Amino acid sequence: MARPEQPVSTSNPGLAKLAEWLRAHRRAAGLTHREMAERSGYDFSATTYSRAASGNQVPRLPVVEAYARTCGAPVGQARRLWQAARYAEHRRRYPRAGVPRPDRVYDRDGLNRALQELYYKAGAIPVDEMERRAGAHGELPHSTVLRMLSGKSMFELPQLVAFLRVCDVTDGVEWGRWRSAWHRAHRHREVERMARRLARLHEASARSRRSARDQDPAHRSPATPAEPRSLPYPSVGLAMPRNRPTGDGRPPP
Repeated sequence: MARPEQPVSTSNPGLAKLAEWLRAHRRAAGLTHREMAERSGYDFSATTYSRAASGNQVPRLPVVEAYARTCGAPVGQARRLWQAARYAEHRRRYPRAGVPRPDRVYDRDGLNRALQELYYKAGAIPVDEMERRAGAHGELPHSTVLRMLSGKSMFELPQLVAFLRVCDVTDGVEWGRWRSAWHRAHRHREVERMARRLARLHEASARSRRSARDQDPAHRSPATPAEPRSLPYPSVGLAMPRNRPTGDGRPPP
C-alpha cells in the first residue's frame, strides 16, 4: 500500500491549488504513482509524479501535463494552474512595477516589457521548450526569445504570433490588442531608424563641407603678417649744422 501523502504546506497559494488539484484527480482515477508511471510509459517515474503533487516546489510543465493526461484530467486546466503557480512565485521575488498594458504600448521598450510580463504569466516556460512548442523549425528561435527577454531586440510579427500561441493567448480581442501594440512599436522603430540615418547623412555632409572649405585657398585664414623689424637707435648724436649760431649769437669757429 502506498504511503499517505503529507498535507500541502506552502506560502504560494497557486502552488497549493495546483498540488491539491493533481491529488484530487489521481484519487478520482484510483491510481498510485507507480501505476501512473506504468500507464504513461515511464515518461516520468513514480517519484517524479509524487514530487509534482507534494506542493514543495512548482514542478516542470511537461510533468504536470503528463500527470493530468494519465489521470484523465483536462490538460489545459492543469497548464493554467501551473502558470498561476509559477507567476505567483515570480511576483513574490519581483514585485510588479510599471508594466504597460498592450493598449498602452507605443515603442519597442514598452512592447518588450509587456511581453516579458506575459511570459511570466504563462509560467516562464524555458525558451528551448517554447521553441519546441512553437512547432515549425525556426518559427520562434530560443535565441530570439532570449534577446527579447533581455530587451535587446523586438519580435517580428510572425514571431509575436508564435509567442502568443505558446503563451496560451487564445482570445481574439486580446490578439488584436497585441498586434496593434506591435504595429505601433514597429512604426516608432522605423521613425527612430530614419532619424538616425538622417543624422548620419547630415554629419557626413557637414564633414564634407568643412573639408572642401579647408582645401579652398579663398577660404583659408590669411597668414599673420610679420612684425616690422625695429632699426637700431643711433648711439652718436647728429652733427649740428655748421651755419647754426651758437648761444651767444656768434657763428661757430
